[in-house]
Amino acid sequence: MALNIDHHRFILAQILKEIYSNISIAPLLGLKGGTALYLFYNLPRFSVDLDFNLLKTTEKEKVWKKINEILNKFGAIKEKREKRATLFFLLSYEEKAQNVKVKISKRLFPDRYEVKNYLGISMLVLRKEDMFAHKLAALSQRKNVANRDFFDIWFFMKNDWDINKKLVEIRTGKNFKDYLRECVEVVEKMDERYILQGLGEILDTNYKNWVKKNLKKELLFLMKYYSEKNS
Repeated sequence: MALNIDHHRFILAQILKEIYSNISIAPLLGLKGGTALYLFYNLPRFSVDLDFNLLKTTEKEKVWKKINEILNKFGAIKEKREKRATLFFLLSYEEKAQNVKVKISKRLFPDRYEVKNYLGISMLVLRKEDMFAHKLAALSQRKNVANRDFFDIWFFMKNDWDINKKLVEIRTGKNFKDYLRECVEVVEKMDERYILQGLGEILDTNYKNWVKKNLKKELLFLMKYYSEKNS
């Protein structure tokens, strides 16, 4: 699938506009993940999908129906299903173009949100310290660690973001400091030969070169710093 970042971003923006202009579901969905970080926190990588939290599980059927209606305006829904913890849609907006995954998590955590404005549209967005916490917890909870997680965590740490330690402990069942040490071990096992898998097409050339040469050592330094900072 080919990725035209400018056009793909336009499609994502249109979908978000439709969702957060709909008063019946706008209060029920909290935007999170790479697209939220890209739009609101200057994450220097693109994100091709839309990730949300469902804030009221009792409203699941309403959200399912409305998201289905909205996505149908932009193309063909190639797949839709309810997983154990997620409502999932796969949208094809153009033949041979990158698909859009829309994932709505039904998991309930003590997350916090704030209203942010994007081009005149108010959107409910997961707070950055909670995004950091979930991303860090994902290092041990994904079956296969995503390279974008390494990059995002480096970005958070480089900018000295606060992190919701309690949320990390809830998700991992471990003391925050102990878990950070485990994360250092995960990064040490990173195979730099494959570090651009899943990252290459969403980074510009300068960042690609930097990631290949520096991401692992820079992330290790910052993780050790955070560990010392929280000792």
